[in-house]
Amino acid sequence: MAKVALLIDADNLSSASDMEEAFRQLAAMGLTVSVRRAYGGLDKLAGIKDVLRAFAVRSFINQGKGTTDVALVVDAMDLLYNDSLAPTVAIASSDADFAPLALRLREAGLRVLCFARREKSDAEALALCYDEVLYVDVAPRRAAPRRAEAPAPVTAPAPASVKATPAARRAPARKAAAPAAPANAAAEAILLTVPALRTGKPVAMNDVVKKLRDEGVLSKSGRLATLLAKSGDDFRLLPHDAPKHVQWTGRRTS
Repeated sequence: MAKVALLIDADNLSSASDMEEAFRQLAAMGLTVSVRRAYGGLDKLAGIKDVLRAFAVRSFINQGKGTTDVALVVDAMDLLYNDSLAPTVAIASSDADFAPLALRLREAGLRVLCFARREKSDAEALALCYDEVLYVDVAPRRAAPRRAEAPAPVTAPAPASVKATPAARRAPARKAAAPAAPANAAAEAILLTVPALRTGKPVAMNDVVKKLRDEGVLSKSGRLATLLAKSGDDFRLLPHDAPKHVQWTGRRTS
């Protein structure tokens, strides 16, 4: 079975039920937790000692207020440089304080997940830095993103009612009858929202995600990779191991 390292910010997610739900979801994903650690103040760790013991989680007591995050990051980097991290790392924390760590681990070729409470988190901020955000206080899991990302409701309107994009306005009138031809409605919606992709040149992934979320094409908790997959082979993420750009591979406009 594939392995995962679970690093818990116990000052942020300090409920036993949250911990149990995180382990349940990882098991449902077919992942074996090879590294399991929790960081926090003595009071917080004591409050969840039973569940930590039940799942054999190692506890790391912080060195005072505000030091939990640093302890988790330092330990994570030690594990990384000692080649002791699994291919997937799950960080359990509802805030975005670990965004730099998540991005650094992704640069190292790791898949990085986040476990959070929806009521305490900024879904958009988390979605930008993690490969996937999983909520421990919302059921059913993973169903909502699929409903939100369904392409049919956000399909581009009929050509006559579509506003001309900057790229379209620059195109000569004689070429209006031969626009790019995306494979399906999902691809068309993406191109209409982010016309810069029509050039075929890589566009910063963060810019693409922001525009898609602003226009409702991508939900706040949805994953760009999932949406792109619905467009067939029209798009690709670059580089493959730690994506930072999106490129359209369909027919380009002149």
